[in-house]
Amino acid sequence: MRIPSVTDRQKEHAVLLAVLLDLGLFLPYAVTTAYTGSLAMLAEILRGGLLLLVEGTAYMALRAVHRGQVHFYDFGVGKLERMFSIVIGALLVLAAVFVLVKVLQSSEPVPLAPFWAAAAMVLVLANLAANLIPLLPLWRATRAGTSIIVLSQFRARMAKAAASVTVVTCVLIDVLMPDTALAEMADDFGGLVGAAFMLVVGGRMISESLPDLLDRALAEPVQVKVNSALAAFFDQYEQLAAVRTRKSGTVAHVEITLGFAPSRTIADVSRVTTGLRSALEAAIPEADVVVIAEASSLPRRDDLSPAC
Repeated sequence: MRIPSVTDRQKEHAVLLAVLLDLGLFLPYAVTTAYTGSLAMLAEILRGGLLLLVEGTAYMALRAVHRGQVHFYDFGVGKLERMFSIVIGALLVLAAVFVLVKVLQSSEPVPLAPFWAAAAMVLVLANLAANLIPLLPLWRATRAGTSIIVLSQFRARMAKAAASVTVVTCVLIDVLMPDTALAEMADDFGGLVGAAFMLVVGGRMISESLPDLLDRALAEPVQVKVNSALAAFFDQYEQLAAVRTRKSGTVAHVEITLGFAPSRTIADVSRVTTGLRSALEAAIPEADVVVIAEASSLPRRDDLSPAC
């Protein structure tokens, strides 16, 4: 298993900080939302709860990549994560519809008890802080090296922070001017903004994950590169047993099985398989290449050479 570098751990800690902050606020935020009936807070807790699951999955994926478990991730957990993203995206869309229905059914606001008014104000401010605090560590992690997972978390946190500003404003109006038409309009507006955010994020998650669930054949130029690499090593193996290629999302997967004469040494076989894999990885960037060696029934090529 690969040992994560200092930069890798920096990225993991940045994402983990964001997850822990959201997790710590979730329960008190949910209880306060239930007591206050705020539509702005309702949209925030539904969105935050579902995206918390996405953040946890992203953290697990980041750890897997940093520990060299990419092959297992792409073929196993990677598929599950994309299916999971579709489910979360669909739930976000349903949650948005639920909030829209609540907005249409909203009645005159009920004045909040001083305790719950104060609790609501404190929690929305704490939630805004929880969305702002991880921005600097995430930004530093993106500067330390390219990582799609960390970059997506940074962008998501920026969007959540912007949405939280709207929630803080709406709750502040509700607390300072209760039982007024302005308070009702502010709460409805906060709910609509939250619903719109969930619709956009949910729709994007579904549209981006669906293609990754469908395996496709490699494009012809990529297939040519595979054939060229095999041709370059043609005289270094006895048999081409199998070639399997596919594309899952943006990742090209190449699995090649070569046959070697039983008389060849392990070091000789390893030299050929490693060389072929390196050649394919250089020709097809970010490809997942697996070269399998097996015993061949054919004689060694050197044995077929005519005697001088």
